[in-house]
Amino acid sequence: MKRDAAGHRKRQILFNVALIVGLFVLGGLCGLAGRAWIGGFKAQHAQLERCILSSRQSHPREDVRSKLAYLDAEVPACMNASGYEQALGNQNCSAAFWQGDVFCYLPKGSLGKLIYRIEASSAGKKMQDEREAEVSPGQG
Repeated sequence: MKRDAAGHRKRQILFNVALIVGLFVLGGLCGLAGRAWIGGFKAQHAQLERCILSSRQSHPREDVRSKLAYLDAEVPACMNASGYEQALGNQNCSAAFWQGDVFCYLPKGSLGKLIYRIEASSAGKKMQDEREAEVSPGQG
């Protein structure tokens, strides 16, 4: 009987460990799939580049001023159709300026907005750290 109880306990521990490992792996795969489906900062940047390229290619013979006017109208419309809305709170993206910056758009979905905020804040912190490293004199 003691052997059965010890064997049962050992199987139960192995089952619990396998279950926990399986949940971690499954959670990671779901996270990757969710990020691919929702997008992320890189996907948003790639979509913005596609919108800009599409607008430029659709007006090859226009002068520069006309091309900018088309970009101002077509890029936000393209991003809107692709699931992104304009970031109205960003002062760098006012109507007076061309809105070709990836920070001028937010994903429309709430989960996408959350992921965007996390990635944008980490990207902003990384840029700030790089600027501080460039400005501060080297020690040596």
